[in-house]
Amino acid sequence: MLCNTRLALFAIPLVLILFSTLTLAGQSGPAVTGTVVDRSGGAVSGARVQLTDARSQTTEVRTDAQGNFSLPAIEAPSRLRVDASGFAVRVLNLTVSAASQPLRIELEAGLLSDAITVTPGRTELRLIDAPASVTALSRVEIAAAAAQTFDDLLRQVPGFSIFRRSSSLVANPTTQGVSLRGTGATGASRTLVLNDGIPLNDAFGGWVYWSRLPRQAVEQIEVVRGGGSDLYGSDALSGVINVLSRKVNAPTIDAEGALGDRETSDFNFFAGQRWKRLEASVSGEAFRTGGYYLLDPRQRGVADDRAGSRHRLLSTRLTWHQSDETAVWVRGTLFDEDRRNGTKLQRNDTATESLAIGGRTRTSDGSTWNLAIFANQQRFNQSFTSVAANRATETLTRLQFIPARDAGFSINWSRTVLTRHTLVAGVDLRGVRGTSDEIVYTAGRPIRFDSSGGRQRRSGIFLQDLISLSARWQLSASARIDEWRDSSAASVQRSLASGAVTPRFFPTRRANAFSPRLAILYRPRPELNLRAAVYRAFRAPTLNELYREFRVGDALTRANENLTAERLTGGELGADWHLGGRTHLRLTGYLTEINNPIVNFTESVTPSLITRQRRNLGRTRSNGIEAEAEFRLTRDWRLTSGYLFAATSVLAAPQDPTLVGRAIPQVPRHQFTWQTIYSRPGVITAALQFRAAGRQFDDDRNLFPLDRLAIFDAHIARPLGRYIELFVAAQNLFDQRYIVARTPIETYGMPRLWRGGLRIRLKD
Repeated sequence: MLCNTRLALFAIPLVLILFSTLTLAGQSGPAVTGTVVDRSGGAVSGARVQLTDARSQTTEVRTDAQGNFSLPAIEAPSRLRVDASGFAVRVLNLTVSAASQPLRIELEAGLLSDAITVTPGRTELRLIDAPASVTALSRVEIAAAAAQTFDDLLRQVPGFSIFRRSSSLVANPTTQGVSLRGTGATGASRTLVLNDGIPLNDAFGGWVYWSRLPRQAVEQIEVVRGGGSDLYGSDALSGVINVLSRKVNAPTIDAEGALGDRETSDFNFFAGQRWKRLEASVSGEAFRTGGYYLLDPRQRGVADDRAGSRHRLLSTRLTWHQSDETAVWVRGTLFDEDRRNGTKLQRNDTATESLAIGGRTRTSDGSTWNLAIFANQQRFNQSFTSVAANRATETLTRLQFIPARDAGFSINWSRTVLTRHTLVAGVDLRGVRGTSDEIVYTAGRPIRFDSSGGRQRRSGIFLQDLISLSARWQLSASARIDEWRDSSAASVQRSLASGAVTPRFFPTRRANAFSPRLAILYRPRPELNLRAAVYRAFRAPTLNELYREFRVGDALTRANENLTAERLTGGELGADWHLGGRTHLRLTGYLTEINNPIVNFTESVTPSLITRQRRNLGRTRSNGIEAEAEFRLTRDWRLTSGYLFAATSVLAAPQDPTLVGRAIPQVPRHQFTWQTIYSRPGVITAALQFRAAGRQFDDDRNLFPLDRLAIFDAHIARPLGRYIELFVAAQNLFDQRYIVARTPIETYGMPRLWRGGLRIRLKD
C-alpha cells in the first residue's frame, strides 16, 4: 500500500505534464506591449518591466511564460527598464510613437553582480548589494561544466573543499563534509548546504549526499563565505551553500542521456507544466559507474576491487499559486545509492525518503512570509574490514546499520519599514533521532553487538536589519540565539557468546550560542563597493561524532560523547569593482579563529593500526585572501577565475602541545581556478575548466602530506536542429595521477573520465 502511494505521488504530476497541451493562450495588451527574449530568441519569463513616465510615476509588471508584458498607455516620453536575474539591465527611452508598436527587447547575459541572491540576507538582494562574499553559479554555467556531481562542480569556487579530495562518484559519503575558507573539513560539514532553504546536511552525521540533487532541476547555486550562524544557526560555521530549484512558467522537457568509459552511464531529466494557478514538475536521475582502482598497481592485491557507485533519484513538486502574492508547494523525493569502496568486502548503501511542504505570501501591510516544513527517513548500511599488509586477504571487522529520522520547520518574515529599513526575522527547529547498530567481528567471526545513539534537537530565533543609511552607505546588523539538546543517549554492548549486556547511559545535555554579525557596505562610486564585516558562528557536534566510531583502511576513529560546540570568531574586508560593463572583480581578506574545533586526534600509531578519537582540540586560525574575476571578453566569450590563499595553523592544543604551529589537515595553502565558456547560440558551446591546489596534509600531525594537483575538465556541445544537442565531456582531461588520502596507504583520485550523449530540450 505504501509503495502504491509513493508511485501515485510521483506518477500524477508526470502524467499531467506529459499529456497537457503545449500551447498557452496569448495575451492582448494595451498601448505598451512587448516580448523579452535572450540572445537565442528564447522567452525570458519573470522579468521585471518598469515604466516610468515624465511625472516620475512608475508602473511595474512581470513577463509571463512567453516573455510577454503589457503596460498602461503612455501620454508622454517615458523610460522602460527591464531587469531579470542573470541578465544585464536594459533601459529604453520611449516616445509615444515608438510605444505604439509591440517591442522586442533582447537581454544580454549579465555579470556576476547582476544576479539576484536570497541566501546572504534570507531575502532577495542584488549580488552587488549583498553584505558578504557571494558566488552565484547559473544554470548556464552548470550545464556547461564537465562535472557530473555538484561537489566536483563546486571545486571551481575558491575556498570550497571536501574532507577527502576524491569525487563523490566513488567516495564514501561519510567523507563528504564541506568547509569554506580553510576552516578545515571533517566527516561533518562546517558549511550548511541547503536546497531551497531546506537542510541537505545529513542530520545524523553532517555529511552531504550530493547525488540527492537532480542536476536538470537546479536554477542557481549560491555560495556565501564567512560565518553564517547569525541567520542559519549550527552547521553554517564557515558559510552557506544554497541550491535553488527551477521554476516552471511554460511547458518544458529537458532530458540528457550519456555513456562513458569505465562502464559509466547517466540519464537525468526535468519536465514541467503550468496551468493557470497550478505548477507541476518532476525530475530524476539514474547513474552508474564501474569506477576505478584506488591503489597504485604496485600496491594492489587480491583483496582490492574497483570503487564504483550507482544511484537513482526521483523528485516531484507541485505548486498552487493562489494569487501573485500567495503560493503553496509540496515536494517529495526518493533516493537510493549503492557503493563499492575499493575492496571486495567494503560496501555501503543508502535509502532516503523526503517530504517538504512550504508556502509564501505577501500581506497587505507589505510583509512577506515564508514557511517550510520537512521530514526525512534514512537507512545507511556500511561494512568495515581489515586488509593484510600484502593485500592478499581481507577480514570483516564491522557491519553497521544506521537508521535515522529527522524533521523540522522554518518560518521567516521580512518587511521594509520607514523606507530605509528592511527587517528580516525568523525561527527554525530541527530534530533528529539516530542509532548506530553494528556487529563487531574478530578474526572473521561475530563476537559482539553494539548499539549507540540518541536524539538531538536544535532551535533558533534570529533578527536582521538591512539599513540604507544613504545612497552610498548600507548597514546590516543581525543576531541569533540557538539552543540544542542531546537526550536519550545510550551505548549498549551485548556479547554474542555469553549474552551478557553492558549498558551505558549518557546524561541529557543542553547548550546555547549567541551569533551576532555586523556588516557595512560603502559605495564611493557606482562601480565600486567596499565592505567590512565581523561575526561569530558555531557548530554543535553531531550524533555521529558523539556516539559512532568508524574505520577507514588502517585508521580507527573513536567517538566522544563529551564533545562541545565549535565557536568561530571572524572578520573580513572586501571590495567589488564593476568596470565598463564587461569586468567584475572581487577581493576579500579574512581572519577567523575557531575555539574547540572538533578534530580526529591521533592517540597511537602502530604498523597495523592508527587509532584516533574525535576531540575538541583547543584553538585554530585561518587567515587569507580570496579573489574572483569575471571578464566578458566578447559577446560570445566569457572567462572567470578565482584564487584562495589560506594560511592555517594550530594556536593552542592543551592535549598535545606538539601540534601547535602545525597546519590544519585537509586545507591546501593555495587554490586556483579558472573557467572559460564560448557560447554561440545555434552553433556551438565549448567550456574548459581548470583547478589547482597546493600541498596539504591528511592528518593532524602533518605526517602524511598530499601533493599538489592541477586538473583540466572540458565540455563541448553542438546543436543538431532546434531541440537536440550532441555533447562530449571529459573530467581530468590529461589523466593526472594525484593522491586523495593516506591512511597511511595512498589512494588516488579520479583518472580521466570521458562521456558523451544527447540532450533534448523542449519548451513552448
